[in-house]
Amino acid sequence: MVARCEQSRGGVILPDIPTLALVVPILPVRDLARAMDFYRRLGFTAQAWQNADTYAFIQRDGLELHLSRSEKLSGNQSPSAAYFYLIKGAAESLEAEFRAAGIQILNPLAPRPWKMKDFTISDPDGNMLHFGEELS
Repeated sequence: MVARCEQSRGGVILPDIPTLALVVPILPVRDLARAMDFYRRLGFTAQAWQNADTYAFIQRDGLELHLSRSEKLSGNQSPSAAYFYLIKGAAESLEAEFRAAGIQILNPLAPRPWKMKDFTISDPDGNMLHFGEELS
């Protein structure tokens, strides 16, 4: 028999069981069509919500990001980022795939002090995209 601890969340007592299923980052972009085209170059599928120009869903390998048009971005600087954890052994081929698609690699694939081997790119709105795998 497994004992379940109870805790208070917002004043309501709930059983201590997981409630979160998924996290989906929402990246701000100025031009939704341009951003969707960029992510397609990375191998994502992209679909605008209700065929509008304010929100989109992008997916690759069963994972999803959302894009939201924002007038608050300045230049190509965004405070947003996403880190993609890769299947072991995939980082080199993914970096090569992006290079072949003409994507600029800001920080090339290299081992990092945080026990990952990763590389970094940026989308046209300055959202930093990090791709990495665990070091052996």
